[in-house]
Amino acid sequence: MKQTKVLGVAVLLVGLLAVGCKPQSDSSSTSTSTTDTTKIMTVDSNAMNITKDTMSAKGMMKDSGAMASSPTDTAATKNNSMKGMAKPNVAKKGKKGKTNITMPKMSGEMKPDASGIYSNVDYIPAFPGGNKGLQKFFDDNLVYPAQATDDGVEGTVKVSFTIDENGKIISPIIDGTNEGYGLDDEALRVVKKMPSWTPGKIKGKPVKTKFTLPVRFELN
Repeated sequence: MKQTKVLGVAVLLVGLLAVGCKPQSDSSSTSTSTTDTTKIMTVDSNAMNITKDTMSAKGMMKDSGAMASSPTDTAATKNNSMKGMAKPNVAKKGKKGKTNITMPKMSGEMKPDASGIYSNVDYIPAFPGGNKGLQKFFDDNLVYPAQATDDGVEGTVKVSFTIDENGKIISPIIDGTNEGYGLDDEALRVVKKMPSWTPGKIKGKPVKTKFTLPVRFELN
């Protein structure tokens, strides 16, 4: 009987020891798994940060490149606007600018071209108020280009346009070589603002007339 009890107690102890060891093994495995997961998350987080930093750096480099090109683009635009026949004059730098308008004389046959436009007429087109009115209009509206005053540039810009039967200005363009330094653009801008003229006439009848207006830029 005593041997039987001793054997039973031994079996019970072995069972308890086996059960006690199992939770410890599971706990160790869980701990290891958690640690590994944490490491993976940390690595992924670092990788994401590196990717973001790389993208940000590339963006900054791109923006920096765009900023660096801006001065070059501005210089190129300025150089293009200065191209023309006009030449700088040191003695004229910084002086006050004005324009001098002289009505041209018309000549040639009084016959229309293929578009029905005359280059010479019996009655020459007239600006409201005549030559004085035209000069005043330019004095009141034209702004001497800063590029030209800074470099002492003068020049004559010829603007051609058609005056239709109602005196309206049609298709103004620069006639001949550009002067540059903003002179051409400014002369054209003012011509486009002009009110209607009294149209040219042939035998008392209003006709379309081609007209070329010289605009003289001067510094005094």
